[in-house]
Amino acid sequence: MPNDPKRPDDAHEAARDLGEQALDDLAHGRERAADRHIRQAKRLDPGALKEIVEDLEEDAGSNPDAVKDRPG
Repeated sequence: MPNDPKRPDDAHEAARDLGEQALDDLAHGRERAADRHIRQAKRLDPGALKEIVEDLEEDAGSNPDAVKDRPG
């Protein structure tokens, strides 16, 4: 049913998508859009944003030269 509240898994995925969109917004200088996406993500599932940050920290820690390793 379209009016059913989102299942927790759906809310989590939607919040992750919004968090990732916020990162893209920031990368392109769209701070207001990033703030809006972050607020929306927090309402859906604040834990999803924490997960994104942890993933980024893990990626940076595992290979700090990842950008240099990419073929050019």
